Amino acid sequence: MKYQKLHPWNVDYKRAAEIQGRLEKSIVLICAAKNFKIIAGADVSYLPTRTIREGKRSSTGTKKGKMFYASVMVFELKTMERVEAVTASGIVDFPYIPGLLSFRESPILLKAFAKIKSNPDVIILDAQGIAHPRGIGLASHIGLLLDKPTIGCAKTRLIGDYNEVGEEMGCYSPLTVQDKVVGAVLRTRKNVKPVFVSPGHKIDLKTSIGLILKSCRGCRLPEPIRQAHNLVKKTATGKE
Repeated sequence: MKYQKLHPWNVDYKRAAEIQGRLEKSIVLICAAKNFKIIAGADVSYLPTRTIREGKRSSTGTKKGKMFYASVMVFELKTMERVEAVTASGIVDFPYIPGLLSFRESPILLKAFAKIKSNPDVIILDAQGIAHPRGIGLASHIGLLLDKPTIGCAKTRLIGDYNEVGEEMGCYSPLTVQDKVVGAVLRTRKNVKPVFVSPGHKIDLKTSIGLILKSCRGCRLPEPIRQAHNLVKKTATGKE
């Protein structure tokens, strides 16, 4: 799978925020597809290691010595049968800075996406879409880089206000920032904590909610990111 090179990654905080501000203007919140048949999920996991360039720092100030891993799993949406699964590994080269997760994790995700042979119609990430302080979370950033519809489905809130969500599956409350709807707090399983859904790129909120519900199989998280999480954890720890 090919991706676009929209900007450099080896940048400082100020430059990264400027890049986000420029890219945010390119986000499209209208569906680019009518039929979604192939869906992908992606996730990242970290594993500290003391054997890789311990103590040395990258140009962005973070110690090089921590490995991270990414997985991408592709499924047929209707049957949720696996089409393919890939992983990638690398060394963390950007510090953890709230609001700039995409600069930390996008490079390893792109390395994994470059390995897949199929062409997913939509991609879900365990991250934020436009529900982000600068309107461009990891899911939106990846959507722009891959030029694909993407959805953020996070376990926790980053920004926004919402009302109490009904306990039944499918109930949701709009997630708002200064009266602007940026996502939805969605109950994907009865009496289980809701997830925070926000469109990433080339998709609208209503369609995002529908696809999240359609790809759930009795668990809180939709299968594509649930299984991607399990795979990347197994890869990172070497445990079955």
